[in-house]
Amino acid sequence: MALARVLAQRAPLLLFDEPTAALDLRHQELVLRVCRERAHAGDAVVVVLHDPGLAAAHAHRVALLCAGRVAAHGRPAEVFTDALLTGVCRQPVEVFPHPRTGAALITPKRDA
Repeated sequence: MALARVLAQRAPLLLFDEPTAALDLRHQELVLRVCRERAHAGDAVVVVLHDPGLAAAHAHRVALLCAGRVAAHGRPAEVFTDALLTGVCRQPVEVFPHPRTGAALITPKRDA
């Protein structure tokens, strides 16, 4: 409901803080698709996400924060690397290219 109110205002700048929290997969995709559509239409859209996989799939540019500072910024493929995410997340991470889109697929590194 809050998203509908924001979109109805037709503001040229949209700021979202965790808009996909507590949403199922389908609704996460719908919300982020709407954000991309607004960005393609010329609006400035800033979305805060804790899921780098969602950011990699939907964002044109990302800023990765660590301890309140920007650790890296740029295109998702440039920013979301194994080493950088492992350091920022303090959790071993693996990044793979999606076989069709090339977007970064990010997963915790697990022992077999």
